[in-house]
Amino acid sequence: MKVKLSENIKRFRKERKMTQEQLAEAMGVSVSAVYKWESNQSAPEIGLILEMADLFHTSTDVLLGYEWRMGDAASVVDRIVTLTKAKEYDEAVTEAEKALKNYPNHFAVVYQSALLYLELGKETEHREANSRAVCLLEHACELIAQNQDDHISEVSIRTQIAKAHLLLGHTETALRVLKKYNVCGVNNALIGMVLGDYLHDADGAEKYLGRAFASFAEDINSIMVGYCNVFFLRTDYDAAVDCLQWLRVVLRGIQPETELTWFDKYECILLETIAECYCLKGEPEKAGTFLRDAVTKALRYDGADPGEVGDMRFFTRLGLECRLTYDKYGKTAMDSLRQRIEGESGMVPGLMQLWLEMTEIGNKIGK
Repeated sequence: MKVKLSENIKRFRKERKMTQEQLAEAMGVSVSAVYKWESNQSAPEIGLILEMADLFHTSTDVLLGYEWRMGDAASVVDRIVTLTKAKEYDEAVTEAEKALKNYPNHFAVVYQSALLYLELGKETEHREANSRAVCLLEHACELIAQNQDDHISEVSIRTQIAKAHLLLGHTETALRVLKKYNVCGVNNALIGMVLGDYLHDADGAEKYLGRAFASFAEDINSIMVGYCNVFFLRTDYDAAVDCLQWLRVVLRGIQPETELTWFDKYECILLETIAECYCLKGEPEKAGTFLRDAVTKALRYDGADPGEVGDMRFFTRLGLECRLTYDKYGKTAMDSLRQRIEGESGMVPGLMQLWLEMTEIGNKIGK
């Protein structure tokens, strides 16, 4: 096991733009002592190592050379994760506590141990487990610079801390943490749930839930359209149609029964895209059915009075800016269809012909 203390002392010193003389003065030793440390001729006493770690704003583990035990630590983390998933909590806790003694400042060990205690607390309503989770998660925030996982950030860890506080009955503390770390509205849904379920604040909850719901509508649209494009590239047109039909059902579920909304305009684009799929599958009759439906809905939307067009359910009264419109294709629903079909979509075999053959509405389609 190779010690990297000498290399790290030199590296940290240079990163702080310190000379050997300056480091020697800061540590109260001779310049020759620093030279011997960096050339691996001798090692500083444990007290000096602690002082140096503090001077360099790092942990003693990192200064000594974390590379010693990274492989062992990784295997321990994997075991904690496996035992947690299997709900073998007693064994998992034993492994975690042993690992925390060996690697007290190893981010992954601390973080995964915290998640273990959080899961244990949720499953068993064990207050000590939730308290332990909070302490470990706070320590994980201190070690966040070591994190290599893009899916973990201080914000995500703080959200876990808030969840632990909820389990402990510390509702106000949890809410304060969630609001403080609500970057880009990431905690809107949870804040709304806490306000409504725990604090019975209907107006406050609706504000956050409405924003969360608007984001959900945008996200689910992006996800399913993204999948549709994936299947288009793979020429799996049946799967692409399934994505678009599923999206229609979901968005229709938040559509008021008696009003038109942006979805009525947007649905015309979804129907036209389904028509494209059937053209590519060599099924012009089905393609014609969906394209005709798109045109019919577009004409109905464009002919509606302004007062007939409202907002989707659940975020109606919030005055949100979020709208999944397709104004980039045209100001009206028919403009949207026309520009799509006369643009790239017009290259789909048979689609333009179907568009032109709709003689019953040909006078309204015109160029």
